[in-house]
Amino acid sequence: MTHYQSILVINVRHEYYNARKDELAPVEVCPAQTTQHLLRQYGMLLRSGPGFAQLIVEKELFSDLASLTHDFHLRFYLVSTDPVLRSITIMPNMFDISHVNAVLVDDINLNLTASNWMGIDDLDQGDTFHPSVICRRNLIGVLDIHIPDSHFTLEKKSITIHFKTISTYWKYYIFLQGKKKDMNLSCPPNDALSFTEQEDEIISGKTAKIFLSNNEIPLTKSYGDSVSLSLENKIFIKTLPYPVPERTSTLFTEEKTKLISHIYVN
Repeated sequence: MTHYQSILVINVRHEYYNARKDELAPVEVCPAQTTQHLLRQYGMLLRSGPGFAQLIVEKELFSDLASLTHDFHLRFYLVSTDPVLRSITIMPNMFDISHVNAVLVDDINLNLTASNWMGIDDLDQGDTFHPSVICRRNLIGVLDIHIPDSHFTLEKKSITIHFKTISTYWKYYIFLQGKKKDMNLSCPPNDALSFTEQEDEIISGKTAKIFLSNNEIPLTKSYGDSVSLSLENKIFIKTLPYPVPERTSTLFTEEKTKLISHIYVN
């Protein structure tokens, strides 16, 4: 009877996609061409899904080949399947990619933060891109894995890569005809969600009351706390809309560059 076993699990996480504690990012883990050939040579199976890949071996065949291997190198491309992922990820430049180097020496369970950002043309492209699998503009990372002979065994190993989300100032535009006075935004459980009223703005001929958050707030797909709108110290709208990545802009000031999330309430 043939026996199979998982020897390596790769997980990709992103702070934005936090609907559940163990939520994975919408990122495909795609093996490079040389890695595909190597997996076939070693009779390994690759099981993958969004934000996930698992390396499975046939135990007897693997044991024979492992004894002849001194360093096992795999390369995977991390390809976004969500068009907004790049725009809500912290990176130096909009079209950078992260080169993650995972060396399984001292620890066989690695937690790595996406770093070492570079332009795609600056990456050491020892392996060619496969155009049918990878769209260059959706490539957000390259994962190089090195497993020395001391850990090239049947022991279960894991690599988790973490991408961080951007933070923005939340700007609320309140359009409520006849309800312009004694307006306030609040979120009592969370001091970070506090707002200061700004000067009114005229948009499309309508006057909007403006409230700007006092702090930058990390963008996430879901929030545990609600921002409420009060009129004359009474709750008028219990839960205001949250920001979405598509309505984010950059404000350039003398002090610093600010990211603004625009939220409209009619």
